[in-house]
Amino acid sequence: MSDMLTDGQIRVQFVPTIADPSAPTVTELNAGVDLSCLITADGLDISVDEDKISIPKLCDTSNAEAPGRATYGVELTLVRKTDNTEDKAWTTLLRGTKGYLAIRYGVPSKTAFSAGDKPVIFPGAAGERKLQKPEANNAVKFQSKWFVSAPPQYDAAVVAGS
Repeated sequence: MSDMLTDGQIRVQFVPTIADPSAPTVTELNAGVDLSCLITADGLDISVDEDKISIPKLCDTSNAEAPGRATYGVELTLVRKTDNTEDKAWTTLLRGTKGYLAIRYGVPSKTAFSAGDKPVIFPGAAGERKLQKPEANNAVKFQSKWFVSAPPQYDAAVVAGS
C-alpha cells in the first residue's frame, strides 16, 4: 500500500451550513468556498490539546491518568489576491462568521466533493484576520484562527443529495 500524499491532495472548504456534520451532503459541501489555493503550503495547522485527569489511588505506587477535555483548533495562513472577486478568503473569513471547515485528504484538491468522500468537519467561527509581517519576494499573507465550537467529525461520510 502507498502513503496518502499531501501535495495537491488536500481540499479545504468553508461551508456555511451543514444539517448533519457526520453525513454532509454533496450539495452542502460544494456550495461552500474553496480555500485550498489560497492557503500557503504550510498554512493548514490543525491542533488538539488534551487535559489530563490524574487518578492517584492510595494503594498505587505510580500515578494513573485518563484523558480529560480536548480543545481543538485550526489556524490557516492565507494569501491575499489583488482582484476582489478572487480574494475569497479575505472576504469570507470575517470575525464571527460561523460555519464549518471541511478538510478532505487524498483526492486532488481541485476535485469537487462527491458521495463517499471522507472529510474532517470542524464546526465553528472565524476569528479576527491577522495580517502577517511583509517578506521580500513573497505575497501578502494573513492568518485566520478557526474557533472550533464542538468536537470535529473525523469520520464524516459525504452522502448524495441536497
